[in-house]
Amino acid sequence: MNMYSYYFLTLAVLLRCFAYTQSVSHPGKCRLVFRSDEVQVICVSVNFKQLPSKAFPGNTTDLSVRFSNLSSITSDDLKILSHLRQLSLIRNQLRTLPADLLLGLSNLHVLDLTGNKLTALSSQVFHHSPLVELTLSDNLLSEIDADCLPVNNSLQRLDLSSNKFSQLPVAFLQRLNNLESLDLKNNQLEELTPGALTSLPKLEALYLENNRLKSLEASAFTGNPNLRQMFLSGNRLENLPAGIFLKQDELVFLDLRNNYLQNLTPGILDGRLYAVLSGNPWHCNSSLAYLWHWLRMNEKQKFHDDKITCQTPEHMKGRNITEIAATDLGIKD
Repeated sequence: MNMYSYYFLTLAVLLRCFAYTQSVSHPGKCRLVFRSDEVQVICVSVNFKQLPSKAFPGNTTDLSVRFSNLSSITSDDLKILSHLRQLSLIRNQLRTLPADLLLGLSNLHVLDLTGNKLTALSSQVFHHSPLVELTLSDNLLSEIDADCLPVNNSLQRLDLSSNKFSQLPVAFLQRLNNLESLDLKNNQLEELTPGALTSLPKLEALYLENNRLKSLEASAFTGNPNLRQMFLSGNRLENLPAGIFLKQDELVFLDLRNNYLQNLTPGILDGRLYAVLSGNPWHCNSSLAYLWHWLRMNEKQKFHDDKITCQTPEHMKGRNITEIAATDLGIKD
């Protein structure tokens, strides 16, 4: 009997002796948590060479293996855990995933592979489970095969943040008709490919912070009428085209911090919109009239207003835009 089997056998005996015990743990090992309809196995810093699935309870619903140097995993490691609903393999050393990894896991809805070393994904790798949430953050991915997910999938939340994407995986995104949240922050995107997001009609939250976007097409979000939150901070945007948010009647939060914006096209900000505008090099003359009026009319709908300051001209540098008189901008109040 190996040490993992011995450990879980001990846990099983303890649980039979103490019927009302909900959680059993051991320093540096795995912890079992029992709830009414859940059995959680949580392993942190265990240094597994291979996942000891046979040592886990057969009715495990949630499995979390974190910081454990796991370098490979196969469908044989997982198929006996057919009740799995959530699988988290955060901060391991996985470089590849077999195409049949999730075979037999027909109840799996949440998969988190954050912080591994994945550079590519096998075709059909996510075909065997009805995933609702997929996290691939902080890997080394620069592209994704369109066939990683089946055409008729149920994915609602996708996290591709902190990877190596220089362009959107358009063919892959076109399969995600049910997607509600898309996270692509901390990549290397320089543009949004025209039409790349039109297949996401249910999208509500879009995270594009800390990329290299210099401009956006006026039609970039026309296929996303349900967008409620958009995060564009930390890019290189110099302007926003007129009408870019015309179809976003549900948009309530817009983060434009730390871009290269000097002014805003009239009509960009709706009166119902909460906006974060600090950290831009605003040019304080008559071209700033629209933003100046919007800030004054929407006192409760801006954040960090003390940091919305003029960058140019020199004699206006550092002045808070909300405190500038209309005459200083050469406009009528």
